[in-house]
Amino acid sequence: MEPTPSRKNNGIKDADKGTVAFSLLSRAHSPRTAERIFNEKIRQRKLHLKPTEADPAQQARRQARQLKLQKLKRKNKPAPLSARQKRALMLYDIPKADQKFEIYEPLHRMWIGYIQEVLGLREEGGMVSTADAAKLCSADFHGAEVEVVRSRCVSRVGVKGIVLKDSKFVFEVVTKKDVVKVLPKEHTIFRFTVPFPGKTVNGIEEGREEEQNANGEQKRPKDLVFELHGDQFQHRAADRANKKFKPHFLPDL
Repeated sequence: MEPTPSRKNNGIKDADKGTVAFSLLSRAHSPRTAERIFNEKIRQRKLHLKPTEADPAQQARRQARQLKLQKLKRKNKPAPLSARQKRALMLYDIPKADQKFEIYEPLHRMWIGYIQEVLGLREEGGMVSTADAAKLCSADFHGAEVEVVRSRCVSRVGVKGIVLKDSKFVFEVVTKKDVVKVLPKEHTIFRFTVPFPGKTVNGIEEGREEEQNANGEQKRPKDLVFELHGDQFQHRAADRANKKFKPHFLPDL
């Protein structure tokens, strides 16, 4: 009799049965289970030659999409104003109606309380140590009442007012005549006064204190007077808060 040709066994070809994968599966599982696993997991599985390599065309499309989004963000975000544009729009100029000394007197009183706390002053008076006086270098002078006592420009000597703007190179002050003046710090010495707590600036109460002093009562401590050298004070208020000042020899003093 002639040998019958080999038939397929549940869809498994004879060539597949001779593979290493099928022989290993047949050792671990029954013939039917091995055939099922071979058909589902091995024979019909897709083979990825380089699964980690991206498509160049897809990469180019992704980069083009990102560039387009970046351009749209740049168009929607307005560009910052230049210094010339800020001056033209007068963003930092004080309106004429607000250039009045009485408007900024409450600011000056607030600054007095602030500087008294910085120096650690008490109502009974006392001395100010060098460490406390050094804190003035880092203090904020918006609201301080300063007076020019020395300057290379003679016309600026005697100008006194409340500081409205403390920039890097100038003090912008408003005088009692409701005039805003710009005082450069360079080659200028400013003077300001700090009273002790409990002593008001009101002229009536000062007169009463003088009468009490004439009767032999204890005198109130005198106000502290400081002089500020503008050449050594050319820093922005925000920069001075974090800056550590060290004593140096100053030949121009």
